[in-house]
Amino acid sequence: MKKTILLSLTIVGLGLVNWIAAYLFSISFVDISIPFGVAAVFITYIFTNKAGTLSRQLDTQIQGQTGIRMDITKRVSSTSFVFLGSIVYFSITLIITFITYKDYFI
Repeated sequence: MKKTILLSLTIVGLGLVNWIAAYLFSISFVDISIPFGVAAVFITYIFTNKAGTLSRQLDTQIQGQTGIRMDITKRVSSTSFVFLGSIVYFSITLIITFITYKDYFI
């Protein structure tokens, strides 16, 4: 239940931020949704990947400051529901954009 709520909140939150950005820049919601979705997927991947570069860089930085060598264990990469929510949001906006501009694609 908690995972479903987190997934739903991610999709709604991204939609809300996308709507606010579209309103502030006077751009159509549909026109800005695909670049916003791609950026959301990229940013959430960087910050939620436990075995990613950002996490390893932080470990290396801590080792450099303390001088204590930490045992590095191989981390299992697990997919975050925030990341999955951003992928679902991107997919939904891709479908909506295709439906809206179907005359241009066909």
